Amino acid sequence: MTRIKAALIHLTLSAILASIVIALLLFGWYRLPYFWAVGGPMLLALIVGVDVVLGPLMTLIIFNPAKSRRALTLDLSLIALVQATALLYGLYSGYTSRLAYGVFVENRFKLVKATEIEPQDLAKAKLPEYRELPLFGPKLVAVDMPSDAKIRSDMNFYSAFGVGYQNMPEYFVPLVHSRDQIRKTAIPRGRLEQKNPQLAAEIDGLLQSASLDWSGIAVVPFDVKTRVYTAVVDLAQMTVIKVLPQSPFGALASQSRAK
Repeated sequence: MTRIKAALIHLTLSAILASIVIALLLFGWYRLPYFWAVGGPMLLALIVGVDVVLGPLMTLIIFNPAKSRRALTLDLSLIALVQATALLYGLYSGYTSRLAYGVFVENRFKLVKATEIEPQDLAKAKLPEYRELPLFGPKLVAVDMPSDAKIRSDMNFYSAFGVGYQNMPEYFVPLVHSRDQIRKTAIPRGRLEQKNPQLAAEIDGLLQSASLDWSGIAVVPFDVKTRVYTAVVDLAQMTVIKVLPQSPFGALASQSRAK
C-alpha cells in the first residue's frame, strides 16, 4: 500500500466518523439555529481539524511501506490514539454543555445549557420529568413564579449574577401553563413591523405556509446567550413553530441581549 492510498483510506474513515458526530451536534445537542451562538463552531473546528485533517495528514507524513509491520502498527496506533482522544474530548464537551431547556420567564424564552443547572437544583424539581436533564434539547418549558415575596426578592438579586428562574427546575412547568402570559406579552405585528420589517415579512411567509394567522400565534424574544432570537409560538398547540436567528427589536439588537 502506498503512502497516498493509506492517507486517503484514513481520510475516508475519518470523514465518515466525523459526519456522524457532526450530525449528532447539529440535530441533537446543538440544534440549529442555536448552534452558531452557543459554541457549536468551536467543537466543529476541533472535530474537523483533528479527526478529518490532522489524522490523515499524520498518516501521509509517517506512513512508510518500507517499515516493518510492527513499526507501521505502532505508528498508526499512536495516530489513532491522538484522534480518539480529541474525539472523546469533543463528545464529552458537547454532551456536558448540550442545550437543555428553553425556559419562558415573564416575557421571553431563555436558553439554558446543561452546565447551567446544578444537580442539587435538579433534585428539587416538583415534577419528576424535570429531575433529569433532557438528552436532546432544548426542551421548552415555562416557569411557575413563586408567590413568596422573599423568594422573588432573592431571585432579583441573583439575576444580577446571571442566575434566575431558568436555572431552577423546581419552578418548571409544561409550556402550556404559560399560554395566557405568552399571549399577553407577545410582540404585536405593528410593533414588529416598525422594529424589524424584514422579520415581520418572514413570519408572514411562515404563517402562510402553515395556514395560520397572527391571531393564532405569539412572537416573543428568545435569549440565546449574548444574542436575541425570535420564537414564533402556536397558541393553540403551545408549541414553537420556529425560532428565527433575528431579533424582534431590530438588526442592531440582534448582536446583543435586549434589556
